[in-house]
Amino acid sequence: MRWILACILFSLTACGPGLEFNVSQDMSGDQMVQRATHIFVGVIEKQAFESWPFLSVPGFPGGDPKDRQYWRVLRRQVRVEIVVKGIEPRKLIDIYEFFWTGGTTGDWNSTHDKERDIFLVRVENGRFHVVRDWWRSIFPIYSGSHTRLPLDDSRPFWERAGLLTWWIRSDHGWEFEKLPRKGPGGALGVWRTAKILRGLLRHPDRDVRLFACGELLELGDVGQDECWGSLPEEDRKAFTARRLTLEKLLKAHASFQERARERWDAWSGDRDELKILTTVNDQRLRRDFCRSYELRFPGDTDAGCPADKPLPATIVTENGDVPLPGPWPQQQ
Repeated sequence: MRWILACILFSLTACGPGLEFNVSQDMSGDQMVQRATHIFVGVIEKQAFESWPFLSVPGFPGGDPKDRQYWRVLRRQVRVEIVVKGIEPRKLIDIYEFFWTGGTTGDWNSTHDKERDIFLVRVENGRFHVVRDWWRSIFPIYSGSHTRLPLDDSRPFWERAGLLTWWIRSDHGWEFEKLPRKGPGGALGVWRTAKILRGLLRHPDRDVRLFACGELLELGDVGQDECWGSLPEEDRKAFTARRLTLEKLLKAHASFQERARERWDAWSGDRDELKILTTVNDQRLRRDFCRSYELRFPGDTDAGCPADKPLPATIVTENGDVPLPGPWPQQQ
């Protein structure tokens, strides 16, 4: 009888998920890519906690052992749209994660049914497991459905993923206009993002245009007001929810002009900072900054110079972010 009970206990214990618990806060984006055996873009069909009665996880390093009770195994059923890394013929897969269910703050893998995301996972014991548990390793995509990432495999993954977040399709999610979405991995930078936002100012969807304008007005804390003057009064009222008012914009712009030259002279080495300054709305400042920029970086045409030309704008396509010299194309 004891032998039978021991066998039952062993079988129950052995039926755990067989996954490597990893809650590293210091894992960089490149380390995530290196650790991943597969990278998918897909839609969560459903997600639920699994029942593992003998599950044992170590908890946070240095944490209270009593906190182990708050870790659960979460299984997400994902409909695969793009296989970015690895080989996977199935269209429906399960992705597992050790998920914290106690009180918390931070940037964790909070997801919902029918949400489209980028998943960085690794194969462990025949199962797909996120490259790190709980901390962000699943990145939302609100730009709509796609069959591929922009550019090709010769370009860094995070650049391609960042561009995907701005490659807007007709079925883009409503969240795109409600939440500021910065490219995962931070690969695009403030200058490239500003050009994409200027392109979106010409988008046929009013909500997308307003979103892009709001992002530009708050981008980089440089007092930009390039799109505010073109908005009708009705659209200006739409910024109330963002606590963005004309008074606030004028104050920010005046403050910026007072310290613009100081910021230029205190350049930290990030060329994006200077490029943004070459697109300021104040024409006198823009001319001065452009003269200085062209002397410092002769031959660099990827800036707001010369000061009398329209501000550079781009649109994201399968070939990356390409210049948008005219109106938004009718077919995208």
